[in-house]
Amino acid sequence: MVQASQQKGAKVLILGMQLPPNYGVRYTTAFAEVFPKVAQEHDAALVPFVLEGVGGVPALMQNDGIHPTAEAQPKLLENVWPTLKPLL
Repeated sequence: MVQASQQKGAKVLILGMQLPPNYGVRYTTAFAEVFPKVAQEHDAALVPFVLEGVGGVPALMQNDGIHPTAEAQPKLLENVWPTLKPLL
């Protein structure tokens, strides 16, 4: 997807994600390493962890514990904007 987007002239921003530790160290580490690897391979911008300061904060997460609430949106913008703005 990154390569196809760049071939069409798009500037790509990869939003890194992390998994909860209950998936096990080996899997969560391998998962987290994918985002910077892809960003580096394709010279794409990267936000290392889009949910920084949000994930694991019950007041900012929906009941499923996976998805952020509306109240989390300003923090998500704060996480993304410094990397996104130069691409616009």
